[in-house]
Amino acid sequence: MMKINLFAVIILLSSSISADSIRCGRKVVKTGDSSNTLIKKCGKPVRKFSSKERINNGGNRSNTMVSNWVYTRGGKRDMVVSVRSGAVIKIQLE
Repeated sequence: MMKINLFAVIILLSSSISADSIRCGRKVVKTGDSSNTLIKKCGKPVRKFSSKERINNGGNRSNTMVSNWVYTRGGKRDMVVSVRSGAVIKIQLE
């Protein structure tokens, strides 16, 4: 019974797994890379959407708009790459 509960908790927590990189074929894109590098390595996203993110910028917290680029991964969960000011700031599973 304990194993089933632990498994359920892991599934619930993994609904939005964050990563530091995404593989596009043999090429890897990581946080900090430019949006141009992302397009060169992964191509154009299947869709884009914007969201407000709370960021910590030098000790000051503020809400800022972020562009989220969605990439499909052939039968796997989609990857969402968040881009702000022309740079990749976050990569996560959708």
